[in-house]
Amino acid sequence: MTGHRVLIVDDEPLARQRLRQLLARIPGTEVIGECDDGVDAVRAIVDLAPDVVLLDVQMREMGGFAVVDAIGAGRMPPVIFVTAHDQFAIRAFDVHAVDYLMKPVTTPKLARALDRAAERRLVGDPALRGNLRALLESVRTMLGDTGAEPLERPVSASPTTAPEHPPGRSGVVVFSDVVVDLRAHMVRRNGLDVSLSPRGYALLAMLVTRPNEVIPRSQLLREIWGYSSDVVTRTVDTHIVELRRKLEVDPANPRHFHTVRKAGYRFTRE
Repeated sequence: MTGHRVLIVDDEPLARQRLRQLLARIPGTEVIGECDDGVDAVRAIVDLAPDVVLLDVQMREMGGFAVVDAIGAGRMPPVIFVTAHDQFAIRAFDVHAVDYLMKPVTTPKLARALDRAAERRLVGDPALRGNLRALLESVRTMLGDTGAEPLERPVSASPTTAPEHPPGRSGVVVFSDVVVDLRAHMVRRNGLDVSLSPRGYALLAMLVTRPNEVIPRSQLLREIWGYSSDVVTRTVDTHIVELRRKLEVDPANPRHFHTVRKAGYRFTRE
């Protein structure tokens, strides 16, 4: 896929040079500008209207997330975060980043990320949110609930009735000290509210409504994140880590959210 007009934003000259060199190897890619801080990046995004922004996370004066906030996630061009810091991956995808690449970046990974950015431009972010909404609506339909629920409703609850396998019409799943109310779009652990991002909740809902089933990573990417083809990304992995951290008794030795090597993920109640 060609026609990428790229803005590079990084406060390290060598990092910008490296990205220029990689982009030069990808057909149809044009670097339309470079910025060494977030303040200049905001102006460049407004003035140049790039197709995609390669954005560092931590920079002087204004970091990458502040750039997205300044432009607005709904108006921001597709973003590929390029960084040496892996701890911000979940936050990156919560602001609708196309990908989160760890330095040093390779040409194949960057090319795949640019292709996904082009796909994002074709469908637009509203379509991506529509895909997520459709997934959550399918869960409600399965439960026999056709009432509308706000997509961004806070994720917390206090249901008391344990469900069958899969969840019965009560729409409640109980495992360990966690209660998930699929009708109310709420989660509690040990009696306390648990906050999840919309995609984090969608991932949880998809897993708990299909217990003991191995769901391929590619299917999760397609149905929750809206990717139209198989991709190499840590998006699902980082969200699974977050679910384990918030919902498992021992995240390092998960009982409920299992990785099935070279296949996908499986949820079990016991």
